[in-house]
Amino acid sequence: MEAFKAVDRGSNCRLVAPTARIVICAIGALAALFASGFATQANAQTGSSTIVVRARGTSGGESITLRVGNSNVATWSLTTGFQTYSASTSLAGDVTVAFTNDAANRDVQVDYIIVNGETRQSENQSFNSGLWANGTCGGGSHSEWMHCNGYINYGPLSSAANSIAVRARGVVGNESITLRIDNADVATWTLTTSYQTYTASTNLTGGITVAFTNDDGGSRDVQVDYIIVNGETRQAEAQSYNTAVWANGSCGGGGFSEWMHCNGVIGFGNVDGDNNPGPLPKFFVGNITTNGSVRSDFIQYWDQITPENEGKWGVVEAQRDVYNWSGLDAAYNYAMQHNIPFKQHTFVWGNQAPTWIHTLSPAEQAAEIEEWIRDFCQRYPNTAMIDVVNEATPGHAPATYAQSAFGSNWIIRSFQLARQYCPNAILILNDYNVLSWDTNAFIQMATPVVNAGVVDAIGVQAHGLENWSVNDIQNKLNQVAALGLPIYVSEYDVARTNDQEQLNIMQAQFPLFYNHPSVAGITLWGYVVGSTWVDGSGLIYSNGTRRPAMNWLMNYLGR
Repeated sequence: MEAFKAVDRGSNCRLVAPTARIVICAIGALAALFASGFATQANAQTGSSTIVVRARGTSGGESITLRVGNSNVATWSLTTGFQTYSASTSLAGDVTVAFTNDAANRDVQVDYIIVNGETRQSENQSFNSGLWANGTCGGGSHSEWMHCNGYINYGPLSSAANSIAVRARGVVGNESITLRIDNADVATWTLTTSYQTYTASTNLTGGITVAFTNDDGGSRDVQVDYIIVNGETRQAEAQSYNTAVWANGSCGGGGFSEWMHCNGVIGFGNVDGDNNPGPLPKFFVGNITTNGSVRSDFIQYWDQITPENEGKWGVVEAQRDVYNWSGLDAAYNYAMQHNIPFKQHTFVWGNQAPTWIHTLSPAEQAAEIEEWIRDFCQRYPNTAMIDVVNEATPGHAPATYAQSAFGSNWIIRSFQLARQYCPNAILILNDYNVLSWDTNAFIQMATPVVNAGVVDAIGVQAHGLENWSVNDIQNKLNQVAALGLPIYVSEYDVARTNDQEQLNIMQAQFPLFYNHPSVAGITLWGYVVGSTWVDGSGLIYSNGTRRPAMNWLMNYLGR
């Protein structure tokens, strides 16, 4: 999705006179075309395969041909808007998408292909013989565009990329276990009473679990010794997430065990094993943009910035394939210029998402979520922190489109994508009422995600705490801290129009957050009177005059 989201990354055939462009591009690509059979390479899996191609033409009427093993599978005539074309085939071999430029100003943009559920983005591919760049057809890569007769190489898919071995046994014999990646079944095995090693290969990536269903309630138990992922051994007793162990009087009451007595799973981490973020920023007290802009006095008061609305997906990509980066650019560039941490808010949230995401198939939803995260991370590589998933507690605002895309594992999968594309950012699970009404519900939701090892920090919004006692807030903060991760107070405000009341509450609550050993930073949610999310929470007037609570806060911070 690059053309309408940003300026095209490469030069193209439009820079050449139309007639000359056709001649030059055609001549430059002939040898490759005869050798490749007009192919966009990828390897389909043997058996029944489903292949999806998302593409558009610039004039309309351009055609592309899907081939497998140099045999035609389908030919589609394109429109000027992106459409999704799909075909099924039992053929095996190279997957190819062919374009022949048969007239002037006829170009094709291929957004991505999906082969058996796996998305491959065109701009991630290193070979594109249909691109006009550096004065020649096939002179570039990493582009969605096909201007000339040519093809994009998507890489081989015929052999599974990941090998997983599971060593396990049953107590009775005939117990069965299922290997899953991101809730997709990879293999199911029936066990014996002695240890056996079971192997599977898969192209899937993501979180690995071994699942057991105890189907008689008696003595049918499973012992998983270890798994081996691409040569790396992971001991079951070293894993913190085991919902099938009987401990402390309940199923799922413990971890760090080889045993599975109940219906449940052991989580073994990601396929790639990469769960390491960059270092935490130094402690900060930050704030947000004001009415979509950064005020000139921001750096006088705050040392971290979050875009209030400009980073929400529905704002950035209200129309599919059309990105509006302007608000994010301004906040991010300000942070870089002033050497303060930039926090993204937010990737996956049930509110303020694009309306069009709800109209797509699950496979398309998954591809679009990944593309949104990827494109953000490519544009803003020095993002320090990200609210990856926002308000996922049941009854809050969980992202139903992500549930549709990824199933019940949607939160974990969202974090895995954020880690893949923003490897150095602190990845945060953010929610509201965590320090008031919904502490237990949040912890219940967050625990399996934290145990999966994909979350770096917890974000606790802190709206609406004006009537809560310091002792209550501290007890709930301690409960959240028991999850074992750093905490960011992500959206703090004191909504009181009475100056003295606001001051009293600020003096009582802020030091609690500031001095708590698990709190790594505090972001206030607005500071200009009349331009904050909740009435009465502003700390200065638009002319710069401070309210008493702001005077106290700046003195407390030494600013």
